[in-house]
Amino acid sequence: MNFRILQYFLTVAREGNITKAAELLHITQPTLSRQLIQLEEEMGVQLFERSQHRLKLTQAGELLVHRGKDILEMVEKTELELKDTESNLHGNIAFGAGELNNINLLGDILSAFQIQYPEVTFDIFTNTTDIMQERMEKGLLDISLAVEPIDVENYDYIALPQKEVMGVYMRADSPLVAKKRVAVADLIGKPLLLPSRLQVRSKILHWLSGSIAQMHIVGTCNLVGNAVMLTERNGYYSVGVCYMPVLESSVCFRPLEPAIEQRVVLAWRKGAKQSRTVQRFIQFTKCFLGME
Repeated sequence: MNFRILQYFLTVAREGNITKAAELLHITQPTLSRQLIQLEEEMGVQLFERSQHRLKLTQAGELLVHRGKDILEMVEKTELELKDTESNLHGNIAFGAGELNNINLLGDILSAFQIQYPEVTFDIFTNTTDIMQERMEKGLLDISLAVEPIDVENYDYIALPQKEVMGVYMRADSPLVAKKRVAVADLIGKPLLLPSRLQVRSKILHWLSGSIAQMHIVGTCNLVGNAVMLTERNGYYSVGVCYMPVLESSVCFRPLEPAIEQRVVLAWRKGAKQSRTVQRFIQFTKCFLGME
């Protein structure tokens, strides 16, 4: 498959209109139409349902959009990695990162690394640990900043010194704001929003054990930022890690009592073919943390 034509296809799929896509790609409309027909003939499937004013993706077209984005991202990443040299590192490191306070430590490491290797760039993709793991398996992420537990059979990792503290986000007008820490009994009858990740949610449910029948669990949410917004607007009590950048005067955070702390790791696929840049960053991180 020609990567240039794949880019044409993705642009048309995004815009839903040949004329507008051709303008964005700086080619003529007939040329773009011929390229799409050529792609359909090459693939042996119809990618669009065509009408007078708009194109609609077929099921095969939707699949190619999903795969095509990953393919082009991998091509771009590979091109950057091929520029690496032993004497002068170039290239890009793709990180996954949850909404964690340890992003500050990762930033410090990256800043120090780029002083030594100024040609190296980085991308940070923020999502849940499960989504980051999926992207690492596809080779779209090199390293992920993630909360344990981590699959030690498939991943190598560096444990970071700072743990993440679990607690409850609540509106500033909640009566629980007066407390320094929140106990299980404080949450009875309150509308609770729990983390989506099964392993983390299991820890919370264990913490609530003995009082679960009295709890009013309204749902789950996979990102702290969204949970905080729901807390502010709907009065939920959202359980999660303390992520300071999302805190405002209208929302407060109180740690759990007894405390729940989670270790954070920088993880990468065990046995994966890493670029020299990524290998050097891993070594640099270990030295930065005093591990070597």
